[in-house]
Amino acid sequence: MHIQKERDAASRGCSRLPLRHMTHALRSAYATHLVARSSRAIVQNLAFIATALFALSGAGCVRRQQMPDDRLLRAVEEEASNGVVAIATTMEGSPTHITLCSGALVAPNLVLTARHCVSRAVTATPSCDARGRSHNGDHLAEDVDPAAIAIYTGAHVRPDMDVPSAHALRTLHPTGQVLCDADVAFLVLDHPITNAPILPLRMHASVEVGDMVVPVGFGGGPSNVVGHKVARSKSTVLSTGPSANAATGAVLGPREFEVDRATCRGDSGGPAIDAITGEIVGVVSRGGSCSAHGNHVYTRVDAYKRLAQAAFASAERDHPYGVASRDVPRGHELGHLGHLGK
Repeated sequence: MHIQKERDAASRGCSRLPLRHMTHALRSAYATHLVARSSRAIVQNLAFIATALFALSGAGCVRRQQMPDDRLLRAVEEEASNGVVAIATTMEGSPTHITLCSGALVAPNLVLTARHCVSRAVTATPSCDARGRSHNGDHLAEDVDPAAIAIYTGAHVRPDMDVPSAHALRTLHPTGQVLCDADVAFLVLDHPITNAPILPLRMHASVEVGDMVVPVGFGGGPSNVVGHKVARSKSTVLSTGPSANAATGAVLGPREFEVDRATCRGDSGGPAIDAITGEIVGVVSRGGSCSAHGNHVYTRVDAYKRLAQAAFASAERDHPYGVASRDVPRGHELGHLGHLGK
């Protein structure tokens, strides 16, 4: 009995990560440890590699509570930042009213973002309980016309001046008009984006309290210069739903989690990247002020496996040459959980 409990505890502290899922930047970070000028340094670096490979493959899991070293953290930040795009939505009847959000390229013609970035808002202050229910009615009205949603790449974006890399062709998201526990959406694009890397989604495991993530978005960081892409390094998961954090005021539904580092206007829809594996684990939903510690809420991507499967399938159908086919998560990875979008 005690042995089984210890095994269960260990399994909760790690997630299986085959080496083939490592991003190019992470593999490069490991490879650089082999560069040495003396035999002693080579032995030390080989020992590092052996330990890393044991953690990733021999042991079958990565213990997510471990602290990533600076080299790996920089590799994750660099690759994650390059794969984050800006999403500019022009409101109908007001061509000068443009809302800027963030998103992640998860296939050449598919972007992950937040639902509130692609649907018209009824309220700017959604109120939720720990069961994922709304305290103030509907939060959303109808969807924005996909043609009015433009995608931009680069580190600095000016939608009023820059040429978009693509436009949305279709939106997929959970049903209902409430953001609580369901603020996630996918955008199928009219053509593939080729000048940004594709970021992997984690569908096999959730985040845990204490995990370190890298939020990335066009909120400009602490200065909140909207349109400037910034990665917030070393952000920690404070709590996971269902829960209410009295210290920060965050109320989380079963499919949400909270981080400590601030997310600002323009970061909405941007990803939280696991600082060790480089996988997307969540999407910015809502939160406190740009300078607040805590109460920055994300929707878990692993909770919407069926939605992700439908989005990848739609992206592949819209491009007969199989643009998204190599990135479609397999059925055994997706399982049967989550809400299916429209």
